[in-house]
Amino acid sequence: MQYCNHCKVKVKGAHSICPLCSGILEGKGDYKEDVFPFIPTIYQEFNLFIRVLVLISIIAVVASFSVNIIFTKESRWSLLVAAGIACMWISLFFIIRKKNNIGKTILWQVGIISILSVIWDKSMGFIGWSIDYVIPAVCVLAMIVMAIGAKILKIGVRDLIVYLLIDAVFGFIPLIFIIFGWLKVIYPSVICVAASIISLSALILFEGDNMKNELKKRMHI
Repeated sequence: MQYCNHCKVKVKGAHSICPLCSGILEGKGDYKEDVFPFIPTIYQEFNLFIRVLVLISIIAVVASFSVNIIFTKESRWSLLVAAGIACMWISLFFIIRKKNNIGKTILWQVGIISILSVIWDKSMGFIGWSIDYVIPAVCVLAMIVMAIGAKILKIGVRDLIVYLLIDAVFGFIPLIFIIFGWLKVIYPSVICVAASIISLSALILFEGDNMKNELKKRMHI
């Protein structure tokens, strides 16, 4: 058991400083004697997963800049890759901070970025890059962030139903662009629709029964 010379008290557990005066404790602590159990934060619990994700992000940015410099010096597409990954981490940060309302946070972020990109594009004479690239890319990134957030936060069935609806919306928006022929470059929207279909299929296949039971309970069926 540790001892504080200033407060003249013994302190259970393993602490570096006294909880009363913040002075240095003497003696060796024992975690088994701790009064309160140690509850890891989200960052501590998923420390390895987050570190791996950071490493993958760094590799993606470095690889894109390297390929850009070696093969396509005339363009700066690697900046878009770096910006996209940065947006993903910012979104993930806010999702973890506001984990009680993840769906609303994601929808607001995607909506604001999409509207600003369209306004910016229109101010330049509406070249079309906002609906060709930005909106589909933002929707795909949002789906990736939701999947990562679901893994980290271990969300419940009720939130999965919200995710299902959001995934459907994110896939439906680029589909409208394709149907009405508004796009000059079609493959980002096709990728977004495909990602939405895959995400919806995974949710239905692996969590469909749980979501169905939750809906029955909510609707008293």
